[in-house]
Amino acid sequence: MRVSTAATTATAILGIGLASMPVAALAEDRTPLVDPGFEAETAARNGGWQMFGASRYSGDYAHQGNTSMLNGATSKSVPYPPYFVGTVSGSFQEFSAEPGTQWRLTGFGFTPRSLVGTPAFGIVQISFFDDRGRDLGTVETIDSKTAKAKLSAEINNQSPVGEWIGLDTGVATAPEGTATVQAFSIYVDYSGSNTFQGVYFDDLNLECVGDRCQDE
Repeated sequence: MRVSTAATTATAILGIGLASMPVAALAEDRTPLVDPGFEAETAARNGGWQMFGASRYSGDYAHQGNTSMLNGATSKSVPYPPYFVGTVSGSFQEFSAEPGTQWRLTGFGFTPRSLVGTPAFGIVQISFFDDRGRDLGTVETIDSKTAKAKLSAEINNQSPVGEWIGLDTGVATAPEGTATVQAFSIYVDYSGSNTFQGVYFDDLNLECVGDRCQDE
């Protein structure tokens, strides 16, 4: 999968100051996400989604039920280098995790119209952090030169419009020193399109997979 430089920027931004958020325990069904379908619009202080940028619950479109998460942004053109101003928005939750455990994030993304310009895309991603809040990435991405996180495929201007598309990070393994795992929906826009646009996300599922999960 092609990973743009904008994804690297997004990962760098998201690695700052998030580890101080409440950390939840793993649920018995191995799906710790609170309000994964966004129907309850659970407040962050009650364990729901932490949001940043132009992110909000939306009743405009839904994969199931009546509500989804919209991560949106406006990238502006400017008359000086680099000639555009990019931005990132998203939502996330954080959970305790042990080194060596394996996690997978799946869900659905949707755009009602084609995204304008590039790079402009939505993804879901997983990354692991130590007890000081430092982004460790994942075992699978340790040698990556572009992004520490384990990313799904992109919803971008080549994606089908008006169709819910399945997203899957694949398995991400926690490196040595891991204290928490963070699961995100993210929209990145460095297109300079001067247009507010974004990606809707719904029915996310974070799961601990493999034999080590019983130790969580």
